[in-house]
Amino acid sequence: MLKRLLATITITAMVAGLTACSSGSSSTATTSGEAAAESAAGEASEAADSGEAADYKIGLMISPLATREEYYRTAEMLIDEYGADKFIMDVYPENPQNEQEVTISKALNIAMDPDVKVMIFDSADIGTIAAVDKIKEERPELKVLFGSLNEDVYEMAKVGDLMLSLDPDLYGRSVAQMAVNAGAKHFIFYSFARHMSNSLKVRHLEAMKSVCEENGVAFEQVTMPDPMGDAGVSGAQQFLIEDIPARMDQYGTKDIAYFATVSTIQESMLKTVVENGGIYPCHTDPSPFSAFSGALGLEIDDAHKYDAEYVTNLISEALAAYGENGRVGGWEVSMIRCEMEFLFEYAIAYCEGEVNEVDGQPDKDKVQELLVKCYGDTAQVANYVNEETGEEYPNWFTVGRDVYVF
Repeated sequence: MLKRLLATITITAMVAGLTACSSGSSSTATTSGEAAAESAAGEASEAADSGEAADYKIGLMISPLATREEYYRTAEMLIDEYGADKFIMDVYPENPQNEQEVTISKALNIAMDPDVKVMIFDSADIGTIAAVDKIKEERPELKVLFGSLNEDVYEMAKVGDLMLSLDPDLYGRSVAQMAVNAGAKHFIFYSFARHMSNSLKVRHLEAMKSVCEENGVAFEQVTMPDPMGDAGVSGAQQFLIEDIPARMDQYGTKDIAYFATVSTIQESMLKTVVENGGIYPCHTDPSPFSAFSGALGLEIDDAHKYDAEYVTNLISEALAAYGENGRVGGWEVSMIRCEMEFLFEYAIAYCEGEVNEVDGQPDKDKVQELLVKCYGDTAQVANYVNEETGEEYPNWFTVGRDVYVF
């Protein structure tokens, strides 16, 4: 653990009472007025360039329990682990696309506390860019960190001080290669218009398609209902439950790999693939804690609920009963835990003056050190490069690792 995590000043963390996490539980925005902004600006000093501060808080905007449980639970665990007195947490609305003003209000409410030196948005959902624009108007010195990028990534790069994403090419290629190794004859890529406007997901598709073409696997992009659309999550789930076995009937084989870009339908998708004998190459947010427990009916006691090695072994045992070992992939560690732990540790290091940022850009050596610590020695770290323009982003880092086969 990093030093000075347990401070003597007691701050009430906004963690309790969030378990309902419905869109109707939106926090009432407290003043974002000029007095708070002037107070925050007045406390900024030369030490702000390195983030060094004797007393600080870190703000968190996290996905809600109802839609992305692992993000929420991971934030809870890390806050408890690192010291709750240093964190203020709130959640995105359940339908961020239709409630961007709620996101802005909640984020501003946190940022107007002058002790907040860093804001973490994970996953950085719809409304994040607008929220950060408002925050920077009032608190230009406040450091902003993004994980799991869900808006226009190049616009996010303009407002985020440090961003982290999976390496789109390494991730896409590793997922498709898992399918090839499992004997796939077809690869079905499910998505919808909103997601395919995200250039990272487009690069996932292109990388997967390339590997499939190199190995003689038929690649097909299929439009599914958007879970945030009129059909909702249940409509998207029902589409997949019907479409997955229908593809097997259509092509006369079970050697079909199914991948979807959205996390909220993964449990029902995985269950359907496994029960019908297909190939599930990877979760879009790879983790042994997402989708597997519900899909496979795993019984996990509280002591092992977030024990990655234990749960990974349970998954392999459960898949054996279906004859699906070697046909289901993912990560044997939680991408969400790794990502969030990195963002927490960089934020703390920044606040405690343990980073060496130049011209406001992230400390690359510290980023490398922490990413390897959080993701493991095999992590491949790089700055993101726009494949069309060749521009390299000093504030945007990517990380990649191999797919684990259960």
